[in-house]
Amino acid sequence: MEKFLALTEEKKMTILNAALQCFGKFGYEKASVNDIAVAAHISKASMFQYFGSKKQLYIYLLEYCKKVIEEIFEKAHLDSKTDLFDRILASSRMEMESFQNQPFTLQFITSVWEETSPEVADALVILTEEACSFRNDMVLREEDALKFKNPEDARPVFQMLLLMAEGYAARYRGAAAFDFQAVMEDFEENIAILRKNFYKEEYQK
Repeated sequence: MEKFLALTEEKKMTILNAALQCFGKFGYEKASVNDIAVAAHISKASMFQYFGSKKQLYIYLLEYCKKVIEEIFEKAHLDSKTDLFDRILASSRMEMESFQNQPFTLQFITSVWEETSPEVADALVILTEEACSFRNDMVLREEDALKFKNPEDARPVFQMLLLMAEGYAARYRGAAAFDFQAVMEDFEENIAILRKNFYKEEYQK
């Protein structure tokens, strides 16, 4: 790993993007270290020198994407939103705008949700738990339940919206293009429907 970290930023990103794209397109089992090396214009031996094994490379990508996601969210901006649905929209826009410039990262993340390889199952469980905890802390507030007709609906609706957002992102996997603006408009329409059906009348807008 030290040899990889010693590379220039441009070289590191070339290797990371090649790996993100390959794993994102084919999944863990079918992705080949040799194919990644060819795409990155380096030797297969260099890949193993940098990461040690295919699994270690995959785990490094998981940690890399976790860091990318954590850096996307502007906590102060989210804290300024007093409404759950507004915070979800704001956080989704932050993700969409960021991933427009990092398409291979989005492709990899959406593939992770569908990954079933037992070889990386332990790493995926840890990452999923950490990601859920981070997102919950960023977006969900205790007082959000007070606006719901039935306060106990707040958390299930929040989870429903997260799954919906993940579903939109999953459309990108393998697609030649992705209309971020259309996705956000559709997402906003669905949020408006949920707000109308679950919120008390005085909080609907």
